[in-house]
Amino acid sequence: MFGNKKSPKDDKPKAAPAAVSDGKGVNEEGTAVATGGEDGEAFKADPRKASRFFQHAETVSDARNYDYAVTLYANGLKLDPDNFAKHQALHDVGKRRKVGGGKPAGMMERMKSGGSATVEKMAHAARLSAMNPIDAGLLRTLMKHCVAMAEEFNNLHNMADVAHWAGSLALDFNSQSKKPDKDVYKDLRELFPRVGDYDKAVEACRYMVRLKPDDSELLRELKNLEAEATMNKSYDSGDKVTEGGFRKFVKDADKQRALEQDDATVTSKDQAEEIIARRRAELEEDPEDVDKLSKLVRALLSKEIEASENEAIQLLEQAHERTGQYRYKVQVGDVRIKQHNRAVRAAKAAYASDQSDAKKQAFQEAIKAKLVFEINEFGERVKKYPTDLSLKYELGRRMFQGGKVEEAIGLLQDAKRDPKHRAVCHQYLGECYLKKGWLDEAVETLREGKEAHRIPDDRLAKELLYLLATAETELAARDKSLEAAQVAQKTASTLLQMDINFKDIKSKVDAIRELANKLRG
Repeated sequence: MFGNKKSPKDDKPKAAPAAVSDGKGVNEEGTAVATGGEDGEAFKADPRKASRFFQHAETVSDARNYDYAVTLYANGLKLDPDNFAKHQALHDVGKRRKVGGGKPAGMMERMKSGGSATVEKMAHAARLSAMNPIDAGLLRTLMKHCVAMAEEFNNLHNMADVAHWAGSLALDFNSQSKKPDKDVYKDLRELFPRVGDYDKAVEACRYMVRLKPDDSELLRELKNLEAEATMNKSYDSGDKVTEGGFRKFVKDADKQRALEQDDATVTSKDQAEEIIARRRAELEEDPEDVDKLSKLVRALLSKEIEASENEAIQLLEQAHERTGQYRYKVQVGDVRIKQHNRAVRAAKAAYASDQSDAKKQAFQEAIKAKLVFEINEFGERVKKYPTDLSLKYELGRRMFQGGKVEEAIGLLQDAKRDPKHRAVCHQYLGECYLKKGWLDEAVETLREGKEAHRIPDDRLAKELLYLLATAETELAARDKSLEAAQVAQKTASTLLQMDINFKDIKSKVDAIRELANKLRG
């Protein structure tokens, strides 16, 4: 331990959780140990026992005993490995530890595997990563073990999300390094498709091409990945993937695993009902079995009809009341968001076929109801996990969409510290400042966003250029500055040459030229 911090022995729980009959629990010293289910089909998670480690980790973290907090979080993750929020909490503790002078793990410790079981390797990787939270190589290793867990155990529904999160951080930190590690890019390029995100694989491959621009084989692989990314992409009315790419992969993978577990392909409504009835009976035999609960919930949600979803919601709410595990409440929120999305799509389709005022109003009300619910939902999540920057980003962009500009600014200023959302946060902040008339801040923020975003020609890069040209033009008009107008003209021209059909860039370029000529005259 460092300095005058308490010894770990002083902070251990007074009573270690008892071992359980499925071969998972803790050893005599209070260290969590875990094994998977039979035949690798299921992992017997134990959120209750894990929560004791997590709660104690929070306590010692508040006392700034970060080393022991890291160990406790890692032990808890052996028992509850796909608890996304606790992975993020561990990473956050690691950042505070680093700021406080904590050192990375030594070479000998890094060479250890952490144990023979996949979950032990994953938890060890999470611990090492927390001890140096900006090390892209360690985050890459964590992603690798999370992917292995997701593929080995079919009931760890958040494991792919954890893998994607770790990989995204690894990609961001590696790209910001003065000497990027090409092996990290190579591994990420191979790992992201295994969690269904071809866009991130493309991004990793593009970085590799920058390091080796004359490698024809690498260029060919990039072209193939881009084609696969295009085929896997589908967007909703917002800016997040819904029915394609990573999220769709996770949903489809869950469905496929459910089918495999039943040793049959569901081809009819009757078969689906049989599976639900069987899962319901299994849960009734052991109502506190979290694995049986998740199987029934998954079976109900796979029908994608409101009645079944509402039954799943009721089960999840009961589990939340019984266990106090907030993850169940998050699942309820996710299902309700899905229902709101479906209502918006239905209202949009109805308005498309009937352009009446009544249909238009119904469409607008569906959008408003969805936004209000999401603001409340993510607002509660941010209160529960105030250090989770991803949640602040999600709440911040919804605040912006709801016209709550000042609230959005505070959240997005915090969220931009997360490398995963840094560039897009600058985009939203730039728009916020434009709405407030803060032109100097808008220009500076959008330029920072342009620098932070390493891909020069994707949708976000174009959006940043467009907003920057807008802010620079308004600044030039306000200050009556020819020099500022020429800067704006150059920015707009860059976007025009990149994509002449992007929004109204052609007319914007003409307007900036007219402004420059007027100022020149």
